[in-house]
Parts: sequence; structure tokens; C-alpha cells
Amino acid sequence: MKIGKKSEEAILKAVEGKNLKTKIAYGEAAFYGPKLDFMVKDALGRKWQLGTIQVDYNLPERFELEYMGSDNQKHRPIMIHRAPFGSMERLLQSLLNTVQGSFHCG
Repeated sequence: MKIGKKSEEAILKAVEGKNLKTKIAYGEAAFYGPKLDFMVKDALGRKWQLGTIQVDYNLPERFELEYMGSDNQKHRPIMIHRAPFGSMERLLQSLLNTVQGSFHCG
């Protein structure tokens, strides 16, 4: 089994195990491996991508990264990029929309 396909299946299995609503979108900008985006709705009902987790096979290959496995053989690592809340700007924008700019207490 191709390693990219194996990681896609692992992501789908993890999502199914948490009973998360999913939408598979092939051909998006994830050019170095499969990814999982977390979409949220703001107070106005608009959808935004906040968090993302992406598997990267490209950079470890490009930088010739290796590690010695328990089998005493060299292996190529797999890099995982994660941004649990997306960019700070997008998170703040979503928060501001949700509270309609009002941060007062009481």
C-alpha cells in the first residue's frame, strides 16, 4: 500500500472513531500529503477553517532526514504540521464576530 494512501486511511479512521462529520475534498492545496481541516461557523453562520493537521512527506525527503529505527535500519520520518487554532488573526476574527465586538463582563 502506498504510504500516502495509508495515511489518508488513518486520518479517516481517526475521524470516524470520534464520530466527526466529514467532507472529503480531493485536489485541494495539500500538495505534500493528506490533511484534516477543522471548519467552524461564526455567529453569522459563515464557515471558516480554523485548525488544520497535515502529513508532510516532502520536507523530510527534501532535507534528507533520517533516523535509526529499532531494526537498526535508516528510515525517513514523516513530518506533521499542525495549527490547532489556525492563525491568530483568524481565531481573533472569529471570536470578535461571535461576541459582536463586546468584551464587557456582567
